[in-house]
Amino acid sequence: MKYLAFASAIAAVVTLGSAPTAFAQEGKAIERVERDNRDIRHDNRDVRRDKADLKTDRAKLKEERAERNADLRKEERAIEHGNLKAAEKYDARRRQEQKEINGIKKDIRNDRADLSKDKTDRRRDITKRNKDAGKL
Repeated sequence: MKYLAFASAIAAVVTLGSAPTAFAQEGKAIERVERDNRDIRHDNRDVRRDKADLKTDRAKLKEERAERNADLRKEERAIEHGNLKAAEKYDARRRQEQKEINGIKKDIRNDRADLSKDKTDRRRDITKRNKDAGKL
């Protein structure tokens, strides 16, 4: 009987001694999940920002192309009427517009790459968060 009481007392001490450790580990796991949630919110904000950048760049590209095409039409009309000086002026403006279009295209490519990276980070963070939350 003494042996049984002694064994149960030891089991109780071990259980009580490990309880704070279990609570501390659970607290750390909750902190990891909260940190993962913050990372996900940050990635969501980055994705929204990149999508907005893409939208504005595409609108800007559309405007620049319209200006370039208008300059091309003016240049062709000036050539038809024999006004070479005006044709050269419109040609220079058209070339400048094309340089701006190329720059905007590069911005769009960079924004798309950033968007892809942010989406990848978000997927990774969601997977990590779900793994950490599954341990709770």
